[in-house]
Amino acid sequence: MISRRESADESAQVHILEMITLFWLFFMTATFILQLKVPDPTSPASDGILDLAAEDAYDSLAGATALDDANHSSMLTEMLSAGDDDATCQTMLDSLSASIRGNCWLAVDAGPLEPHGTVSEPEGRSLTIHHLVHEQGHVWTVSLQVWHTGGGA
Repeated sequence: MISRRESADESAQVHILEMITLFWLFFMTATFILQLKVPDPTSPASDGILDLAAEDAYDSLAGATALDDANHSSMLTEMLSAGDDDATCQTMLDSLSASIRGNCWLAVDAGPLEPHGTVSEPEGRSLTIHHLVHEQGHVWTVSLQVWHTGGGA
């Protein structure tokens, strides 16, 4: 017959084994988690810089006074109405700083967005802004995609 003392000793041994197993499980889980390579999130300041650059490029034409200010509300609407889409986009792209490059797309009414001006392949993360411009019965979609040169940030 098993005495109470032997039963308590066996129970204690089982608890010790349980604790060793739990410690080993905790240690291995912590080791696994520490080895995970989680990429650092992109800084909100980086996205803010890109957003401001794109908005400034758009505003370089949208905020400029039209040569024919009696018929057009801005230089942008005047250039869009003239139909020289490449010159319109290239003017906006040329206003970007040297450390930021971009692409420009235009669409009129329900048409598809088409690239105009110098077209480049983004180098890393990019940000795109979109504006709707209403002029003389037409609605233009102006989209600017920008990124840091060298794919930084």
